[in-house]
Amino acid sequence: MHFIDTHIHLQDFNPDFALEVINNPCLKKMILISAKKEDFSKISSLATKYKDKIIPAYGIHPWYNDTQNSIDTLEKELSNNPLALVGEIGLDNLKQKVSPLQHDLFNKQLDLAKHYNRPIIIHGAKAFNELLTYETRLKQTKFVYHGFTKNFELLKFINRCNGYFGLGPMFLKQKNASTYFNLMPIDKILFETDAPYQLDEKTYNQTTKENLEKLSKISTISLPKLQNILLKNTMEFIKC
Repeated sequence: MHFIDTHIHLQDFNPDFALEVINNPCLKKMILISAKKEDFSKISSLATKYKDKIIPAYGIHPWYNDTQNSIDTLEKELSNNPLALVGEIGLDNLKQKVSPLQHDLFNKQLDLAKHYNRPIIIHGAKAFNELLTYETRLKQTKFVYHGFTKNFELLKFINRCNGYFGLGPMFLKQKNASTYFNLMPIDKILFETDAPYQLDEKTYNQTTKENLEKLSKISTISLPKLQNILLKNTMEFIKC
């Protein structure tokens, strides 16, 4: 079994469990996702040490819409690392109401992603209506909607924007997941865990295996074939 985890916060793992993940022979690569500028140096350090396995993603999550300094730091990281992605960025109505500050932060990061021609990891919790206003901008970028869960209107929006779907533990738990899966272009599906937040770091290696098997059943695609599809999709997505 081989896979790429397209959304993991390895810098937030207990070091012992992080090492188990890094040494997992089934895990070919992982995209390390940042949430705030304090993550950047940790991710850079891990990406330098494990350059064959880790792809860095730098971005400011909407919960951390603080200072211009964060944007300046982000631009420096993108400038210094031509393979880095932008994420996770977006809008959030879950923890706090979407504010002008969130919109400003999101727009600035979209500008940077466009300027440096980088793929984007989008966070949009409970913020579908607000995200709709970005349709024109998102059609001009390569992005994945992280943590997709059942929402037909959101699914149609992502398809309209030619976006990717990040399918993780929450998607796999849903009833009628196969109905939604069948409405997604097969070449736009990515596998993610959002560990250690949506998947326990202590059981990462075993649970990812089980989750891939669940996705295979949902999709009715054999596991070997699905693995190849997911690997191909991810390699296409990360191209800058």
